[in-house]
Amino acid sequence: MEPISSFQNILIKQVQKLEKNRERRKQNMALVEGIRECQLAIVAGHTVQKLLFCSAYISEIELRAKLGAMPDTPLIDVSPQVFDSMVYRKGVANVLGIIHPNNCHFEAIDVSKKLLLLIIDSVEKPGNLGAMLRTCDAAGVDAIVVCDPQTDIYNPNCIRASLGAVFTKKIIVTNAEECITWLGANNISTFVTYLDSATPYTSQNYTSSSAIVVGSEANGIKECWLKNKFQNIIIPQYGQVDSMNVANSAAIIIYEALRQRTYKPVIS
Repeated sequence: MEPISSFQNILIKQVQKLEKNRERRKQNMALVEGIRECQLAIVAGHTVQKLLFCSAYISEIELRAKLGAMPDTPLIDVSPQVFDSMVYRKGVANVLGIIHPNNCHFEAIDVSKKLLLLIIDSVEKPGNLGAMLRTCDAAGVDAIVVCDPQTDIYNPNCIRASLGAVFTKKIIVTNAEECITWLGANNISTFVTYLDSATPYTSQNYTSSSAIVVGSEANGIKECWLKNKFQNIIIPQYGQVDSMNVANSAAIIIYEALRQRTYKPVIS
């Protein structure tokens, strides 16, 4: 079969629509670019509707071997010009998947474990969200709760920044009030990154079930987080700019928690 070469093709138009958050929610579908990213989505059990590729860059046989994709998953060949218009990584072996996302809920979190959670509240930039998901994957964080997001976890820039970590961790998307209620009901120690009435993040104990809360890039933590008896923490800063990038801040605190949980002092 000849590759799709028309920008007016119905499937190509559907892909273009899915670049919009509103359309992703409406169709309950998302785009996943990259061989590694699509492979992670498949392993995580996401339903893959179609896989678009360009046979000028990679053969169908080689792509199926790399993905381990089910034989019934349609692979659609697209011309280089049309394919490169839809992807970020152009002119190379690549794939673009159309998937049905799996929605995760609080019931999926095993509260009997000594949990380490990251709560991301009202995040605006998909690159920051993806970077935090990548850190959570590296550090073995048990789950991420994204509250009142201003961007969605299936934004193509988020998936790309996360290197596919959006598919490797449990991610619950909810509102702050529901998250606060769940944290309290499960007696999870909660640490809120906030400047006022805060203690240094290194002075806290994260060895029991703990949640670290970070706020939006523009406005920080919402008022509802400050009305509860959570511990405010701060990362000391010695420069002249207002604040550290939220993804960097999350990584610093997550790895302090990990250090406390894994460090074994040397006894001489």
